Amino acid sequence: MQSGKISKWFGLAGDVPVPSDFTGDGRAELAVYRNGTWYTFNLTNNQFNAVQFGLPTDKPVVGDYDGDGRADYTVYRNGVWYLLQSTQGFTAIQFGLPTDKLVPADYDGDGKTDLAVYRDGIWYLLRSQTGFTAFQFGIANNIPAPADYDGDGKADVAVFRSGNGTWYLLQSTAGFTGLAFRQNGDKPVPDQSRFWGI
Repeated sequence: MQSGKISKWFGLAGDVPVPSDFTGDGRAELAVYRNGTWYTFNLTNNQFNAVQFGLPTDKPVVGDYDGDGRADYTVYRNGVWYLLQSTQGFTAIQFGLPTDKLVPADYDGDGKTDLAVYRDGIWYLLRSQTGFTAFQFGIANNIPAPADYDGDGKADVAVFRSGNGTWYLLQSTAGFTGLAFRQNGDKPVPDQSRFWGI
């Protein structure tokens, strides 16, 4: 095995992978969501942890919602976000519809994950600093793939159109661009499919 590479069994078939930094050490833990329980494994100290938060039918939407550098246990259920934040504790927020595609990210660059959903080509964002906004970018069958593509510390809205293999980006600093990049069967990375099942 090459230096720096590891192999580790962790999880079961059907688990939802949710790797993130739950401890605040700057390194992601192996993590899966299964039937309402979060299972994490710290590769640095081999520490295993299990936290019950959510229901088997919930969608896990891990992110650092309170901005303390640690991922928060968060689930989405019928248009409601249930958050167990590492610093600010429990809260529940109604935002979205049951069928929305979930696209949480830090859209205003303050270090906090913002609630966000994608519905029929419209982005609905509830940003922690700059509040609510909604705008059209994409079409209903696009795959949303937000990330900080222009490196300014803010997540950019982006969609992947699998029919023609084109990425469309609306970057917060660098503006609009489109780029063809794919092969048949590709899914976008960063891939939000774990939030809504493709």
